[in-house]
Amino acid sequence: MKNVSHLTKAVLFLGVLAAIGAFRASAQDASNPWPKDPYYANNRKPDSRLKVDLLVVVAHPDDEVMATAYVIRAIEQGKRVALVWTVRGNGGTNEVGPEQAEAMADIRVMEGMKAGAFMGVTAMWNLEGFDTPSQNPLESLDASGHGRLLDRMVRIVRITRPNVILAWLPLGVTGENHGDHQASGILSTEAFDMAGDPTAFPEQVAPAREPLQNSNRTEGLRPWQPQKLYFFSNPTHMDFFSGQGPEYSSTEISPSRHTTYGEVAARGFVFHGTQGGVALESAIEKHAIDGLEEPIPLTKPTQFILGKSLVKCGVTDDVFAGVVPGGIPFQRVPGYTAGAETAPSLKLGGTWGYYRDFWPAHGLERLGTLIPPEVSIQVGGVLSLPMVLENPLDHPIKVGFRVQAPSGWKFSPIPDATVEAHDRYLLRLLSDAPTTKLPGWQQFHVTAESDGKSIGAVDLRVELEGWALQQ
Repeated sequence: MKNVSHLTKAVLFLGVLAAIGAFRASAQDASNPWPKDPYYANNRKPDSRLKVDLLVVVAHPDDEVMATAYVIRAIEQGKRVALVWTVRGNGGTNEVGPEQAEAMADIRVMEGMKAGAFMGVTAMWNLEGFDTPSQNPLESLDASGHGRLLDRMVRIVRITRPNVILAWLPLGVTGENHGDHQASGILSTEAFDMAGDPTAFPEQVAPAREPLQNSNRTEGLRPWQPQKLYFFSNPTHMDFFSGQGPEYSSTEISPSRHTTYGEVAARGFVFHGTQGGVALESAIEKHAIDGLEEPIPLTKPTQFILGKSLVKCGVTDDVFAGVVPGGIPFQRVPGYTAGAETAPSLKLGGTWGYYRDFWPAHGLERLGTLIPPEVSIQVGGVLSLPMVLENPLDHPIKVGFRVQAPSGWKFSPIPDATVEAHDRYLLRLLSDAPTTKLPGWQQFHVTAESDGKSIGAVDLRVELEGWALQQ
């Protein structure tokens, strides 16, 4: 073709491109279910591959072990399960190597994925929050960015469209009391209540502007209302779980794994080598796991607390009892309502004060009736007792305090406080804990008086532990 002009070559080249384009277009028309007119393209249904029956939400990679036995049961029943960790695991210790901080977080994320695959979970996400080793969930939410995590949590609920969410109990209990754990339960509750609301994170449910093109900013999801919310935890005392939700035996034999559900959970924890999985694997090989009750519930039943159900079911009915296969309409929660205080009062502050507002705002009032306020304190540690004085009156008040504490606990004298009209006064009592472990509950009682009259009392029970996170 050396005698062919450049113009002729260009025309031939353009003809070839046109022919290729026509071929591709015809092939696309034959295989692509989307109509040519992009106006109709947004009618495509949500991706069915990602629809699950159960969404499990925990904090750190290894926390899912508390639900492993039940997840295995659910999968055996044909349920589809997705798993979310809210933090990466960059805190804590490493029992098998020198890796720490973000390096250990990378390892723990991998360990979690392996544990999830062992259970049969195929959809897993990590929200990439930061470990915050304290007992305060508000510090955890602050360290990881509450809004950022909630954005991602709502998105995942809308992607997976679960009927049931199973999450960590948003309540401080002795023996557990990890702020990250409770924060994951707070996020789960908020996402449960927001995912069905199209005005919450509306960019997620707005159709893509150019669905057949790249670089869309809006996401094309659809609102989704989960139907049931259950909680679990690992406190020192499990008695308050009784009658609050379904429970499942850990000593029954799994038909798919041919061993007890408790041992299946233990084998799932083996993948978390940095957190003690290697030692546990050795114990399993030596048939010496009978005494290893923590962190694996080998023989204790798996117990849940029903947070709330938007479908008809009994408190102790099966997790999936009453679930409507096609989904349910959005149901708005009550939201926060300020109390109409008419007289001065003394109440617990801090996390207890937050939960006092959080539970009714999300329709979880029953959580506030499960246990009296309690906390774990390390031997030789410090007890912090936050309190709030409210004065709704039109004039200032002067308040005096009395503290009743067990022997061995030392509080500094509390000076009288003046609370201005229509104001609140925050105070925090501190006491060094005894240096030896004392049995039973350590009971604290603080009263406040004004003008010779009692305006309220605060009670807290404390359990001394050999080790506990900072309050």
